[in-house]
Amino acid sequence: MNEVVAKKYVKAILSDVNSAQLAKFISNLSEISAAFEIEKFRNIISLPTLKNSAKAEFILSLVQDPSENFKNFIKLLGANKRLSLIPAILNEIKSEQALLDNIYHGSVYGNFELNGEQLSALEDKFSKRFDAKVKLGGSKSDYNGIKVELDDLGVEASFSMDRLKTQMSEYILKAI
Repeated sequence: MNEVVAKKYVKAILSDVNSAQLAKFISNLSEISAAFEIEKFRNIISLPTLKNSAKAEFILSLVQDPSENFKNFIKLLGANKRLSLIPAILNEIKSEQALLDNIYHGSVYGNFELNGEQLSALEDKFSKRFDAKVKLGGSKSDYNGIKVELDDLGVEASFSMDRLKTQMSEYILKAI
C-alpha cells in the first residue's frame, strides 16, 4: 500500500521538476531518509502529541537550503500524516530516475567473492545485452553457483551446480 502512495507522490514530483531540481530533491530526501535509520527520530515522527506542522518543520530543519517546492512537499506530507513514507518515496524516485537515465542496478550472488574486474565484465555484458547502463553489486551467499538479478528489468540469470548435477544424473540414467 505504501508503495502505491509513494508512486503517486513521485509522479507528482517528476511532473514538476527539471533534472537539476530532481538531483537536489533526491539529495534532500536522502539526508532525511538517513535520519529514519535512527529509532529516536522515528519515535519523534510517530508521536501523536506532536503537531504535524511541527514534525514537518523538524524534518525541514535537517536539510540545508531546501527549495520552495521541497518545503511545500514536506509540509504536504506532514499535513496528510505521511512523513513516514519518505524512505519509500526516496526509493521510488531513485528507481524512476534510473529509468529516465537508462541505468539499472542489480545484484550478483554466489558462494564465492567476485573481484572488481569480474563484476565490471558482467556489467559490460549485461549493458550490451539490454542496451542500458547496468551496475552490479556482488555479495557472497550460500547459493551453490552464481545468480544475477536485475529487478528493474525483471531479469534473473543463474547457473546452479546442484541443477547441473541433477541434469547430468538424469541424462546418464536415460542413456543407460
